[in-house]
Amino acid sequence: MPKRTPTAHTAEVASSFAQWLRRRREQAGMTQEELAHRAGLSRNQVQNLENNRNNNATGRSSANPSLDTILALEAAFGLELGDLLVDVRRFMESSDR
Repeated sequence: MPKRTPTAHTAEVASSFAQWLRRRREQAGMTQEELAHRAGLSRNQVQNLENNRNNNATGRSSANPSLDTILALEAAFGLELGDLLVDVRRFMESSDR
């Protein structure tokens, strides 16, 4: 099956998610290691998400976290189900980027 190319909108959301994640982690006073531990992820996963990249051979594709990863990050930040995506959307619409 051919690899799907992300749409411009998907790339924009991925970039905003990366910025939001770093800002949210820093506002919470956590290091990448601390967030990774709380979420049950590796520090490399957190780093890749914050830098909007997948850990693949090409290094060219945008980060695309799984639902499991999104739910783990929500729990690590103490968010309710779905709040993470709502926060990212608000961040995208704000002038704080």
